[in-house]
Amino acid sequence: MFERRKFFYYFCFICLFFIPKAQAQTVDEAHKLFAAKNYAAAAPVYYQTYQFEKAVEAYNLVKAALIKAKKPAEAEALTPLIQQAERAARMLSKCEDIQIIDSVIMDKAHFLNAYLLGPESGSLATTGDGLVYENPLRDKRFYAEKNRDKVYRIYSEIKLQDQWTEKKELNLGADSATNDNYPFVMPDGLTVYFAANGKNSIGGYDLFLTRYNLNNDTYLAPNQLGMPFNSIYNDYMMAVDEINDIGYFATDRFQPKDKVVIYTFIPNDEFATVTAGDSTQLVQRAKLTSIRDTWKPGIDYVEYVTEFKNALAREQRAVTKKDFSFVINDNLVHSSLNDFQSPAAKQYFEIARQLDEERVDLQQTIDELRQEYAKASLSRQKQLRPDILSKEKKLEELSTQYIIAVKEARRLEN
Repeated sequence: MFERRKFFYYFCFICLFFIPKAQAQTVDEAHKLFAAKNYAAAAPVYYQTYQFEKAVEAYNLVKAALIKAKKPAEAEALTPLIQQAERAARMLSKCEDIQIIDSVIMDKAHFLNAYLLGPESGSLATTGDGLVYENPLRDKRFYAEKNRDKVYRIYSEIKLQDQWTEKKELNLGADSATNDNYPFVMPDGLTVYFAANGKNSIGGYDLFLTRYNLNNDTYLAPNQLGMPFNSIYNDYMMAVDEINDIGYFATDRFQPKDKVVIYTFIPNDEFATVTAGDSTQLVQRAKLTSIRDTWKPGIDYVEYVTEFKNALAREQRAVTKKDFSFVINDNLVHSSLNDFQSPAAKQYFEIARQLDEERVDLQQTIDELRQEYAKASLSRQKQLRPDILSKEKKLEELSTQYIIAVKEARRLEN
């Protein structure tokens, strides 16, 4: 009986606080509701219009009325909303002064097309279940997928000898109901941006940052980014290109259901808050009502965007021209056969490349045989076993020969 009653109160509570949004969505209308002592209707409209301190005041008045009416459960149900409005108010007061230099509205299904990252920043790609971030060396990747409780968690995998290791969950300290998603890892390999929609969110998904602690193989308690990165809507997929000094994040604020806007911004070297003439200007900067309002005087941001895109195109052309990337020593990396000074080293390198191609082909054959073995009858397994063992032995020999050839190429070139 108690659970049914609790559900009933919760349902009434949802109706009470969210239905009025369709009827009043301006600050003036919220003021009228407040003046009429309809605090329950005014509170969510204040929140929606970024009047967070007024939202706290209205929610507290509703809570006080419920306590006076001896309805402690309903009063306590308001506590998360009050705390959320208080967090949003603190964020607004410390809104970061960043320069948004471009914005583009995209279909949600293809929003990653707006992310132009240099090769040193890794890559983002969509998958069947979401997206995956892969580091510049392409030997580590991060992605989100649902766990047994149907909640998204972020996982990582490492590539060893062309095989991805078993996935490992990033321990970000999320509660059981929080979705962690949209990971991006900085080139240091330690700093991780992600989005979560837990109890500390001021909207749907909020952006967070954490760092890996090498001392105990854990991640530090995530820090919630402030405004204008976060809003009362869904904000996600933060990505920063340190080489080109550019960053991106996605948000569905003020967008239709199937659209998302991707903002391009210049990361700050040091945190700086917005200096606004009044509260209205501060709210506009937090909402990103106009990206031109974020620009500093005397800077041609259109030219800035053009220069960035040209620099990125040059980087991509340089990467495309590389035949390979072969490390000789800490200060020397060859990218074409013409880079070799020693003919003998060049010969050993070509041997190593041929051995590596054979290894890849043989590994693929072994994988196919193993899959067949797993599904085969006992008699067929008996036939396959010697062939698999023979090919595995051959693979070990090729790997040994490959390592010897690589070492000899490096020794002769040094």
